[in-house]
Amino acid sequence: MRRKSVFFATLISVFVVNIVNAQDVKSYFISSLDSIVAQLNVPGDDNEADSDPVFYKLFSPTLLYSSTIKDAVSLDDRAAADDAVDGKLALDEEREEFVDRLLVGVYKNYPSYITATESDIRGELVTSDFESTQAAPVITLKEHKPLLLPQNVDGALEVDEYKPNYWRTSGSFSLNFTQNYISGNWAQGGENNRTFITHLKLKLNYIDNKKISFENIFEAKLGFVTVSGDSLHSYQTNNDMLRLESKFGYKIFDNVNLSAKMTLQTQSMPSYPTNNPDFVSNFMAPFDANFSIGFDYKRAGENWDLSVYVAPLSSYNYKFVRFGELASRYGIRDGRHHKEDFGTQIQPTLNATLFKNVTLNSRLEFYTNYARAYFNWENTIKMKINKYLDTTLFMHGRFDDSSRGLYSDSYGYWQFKEYFSLGLSYSW
Repeated sequence: MRRKSVFFATLISVFVVNIVNAQDVKSYFISSLDSIVAQLNVPGDDNEADSDPVFYKLFSPTLLYSSTIKDAVSLDDRAAADDAVDGKLALDEEREEFVDRLLVGVYKNYPSYITATESDIRGELVTSDFESTQAAPVITLKEHKPLLLPQNVDGALEVDEYKPNYWRTSGSFSLNFTQNYISGNWAQGGENNRTFITHLKLKLNYIDNKKISFENIFEAKLGFVTVSGDSLHSYQTNNDMLRLESKFGYKIFDNVNLSAKMTLQTQSMPSYPTNNPDFVSNFMAPFDANFSIGFDYKRAGENWDLSVYVAPLSSYNYKFVRFGELASRYGIRDGRHHKEDFGTQIQPTLNATLFKNVTLNSRLEFYTNYARAYFNWENTIKMKINKYLDTTLFMHGRFDDSSRGLYSDSYGYWQFKEYFSLGLSYSW
């Protein structure tokens, strides 16, 4: 044990000499080297070592040894010490392994100290070429730290370079339908109807797990229902939405981001009341845009994740209607096509697994400019039957007092929509 301790002290001393590269420190350790090595040859010790240490690589100028690099990246173990005849081979193997680790540390952290390669010493290049500066390719070890190596390394080294990709994509598509058939002589009466709804959701997110996050969600919904009592239309749209939401965040505290958010929303097709030839909404009628800067609080558990976005007095809301005859319906003055205002926005979003194969997606949005208020709450509960089949319960509530055209004697400014359906779904 004493011989081994003295030996490791020798190696560490020489390693410090190579790293520091100071002449006065180097002279001190070299002058003490003879006395340290002499302690290895203890009289009467059966394992008395010859004066031929294997750590000669640390005494010479810092060279790039191809064998050291190959051993460092190889997964094969060195020869077992039990194969040694008298124990000397085992000691040399242990010393070589330790020396190689020290040299690899120099190559990684102090590449500028490398003066030449092993092949240069063997005569492939003249001594004057040692001082020439050569281009150095960049490779990456398992720790993902860059290592600079001269181009004329003895033997080609194939090292995989890992580049982390912080972009994440996902999506889902569903086609849900319902059917109701009633014969003409049914006692209670009624009407036949069929409904189908498609829903596409795409996500593109950038998260570097440090400071930056960039989340993008695109949603498209389109649903139709047949109404036998409507003599003008064979079907009507009962669900139509195009929405793009982007949020850029910078972490300022644990679970809190300083975020900038943008939301764009409209619909794709015209919507008609029953037995009325005039549509009440259409593509870009209305078109809503919201831009805000606020704080995003995020928490996540094993089966849920929550985001609460708050933009106090920093939310800009813009509404555009491309058909002038619909302007008053959405609170825009006659003769104009748009309106804008500033206010406060609060938007909590919750995704949770309620039970096995049952998930909840809830999105609540509240906006006010302190003269009017807008409240929108969407809840989707999915019960998965198998990989491609599920049932969906969708509940949607809205409140908007921006215009008398949206007022109802029965519900006031509140609006409700709900459907339950069975359909096909696929996620990736």
